[in-house]
Amino acid sequence: MGAWGTGLFDDDITCDVRDSFIDYLDEGNTVEEATQYILEEYLDEFNPEEDLEVMSLVYIGLSAIQMKKKCLQEQVRKTAIDLIEHGADLELWEEADTKDYEKRKEVLGEFKEKLINF
Repeated sequence: MGAWGTGLFDDDITCDVRDSFIDYLDEGNTVEEATQYILEEYLDEFNPEEDLEVMSLVYIGLSAIQMKKKCLQEQVRKTAIDLIEHGADLELWEEADTKDYEKRKEVLGEFKEKLINF
């Protein structure tokens, strides 16, 4: 799992979630089905309680692509907001330099506001 920037889609997980979601929709699945398939994939591999930072990235990616596609599900929106508020994603950035940490924190804060106001 790698990151190359502080943007929402600047890491492997959020890019994979975005791409999978689009692929599932292109295959004719509903938004609900596409979301379920993605969550099942990650829940099979990661424990939501122990791997909160990974699940945070999953929900950030899922909520961002759903928002872009104008099909944001309420539970996805709420979970993404909760995970951002919990700071789960920022745990991954604690080892980065202060500038990157603060930039990521800013990006997440702005995204959280968009989710709240969506």
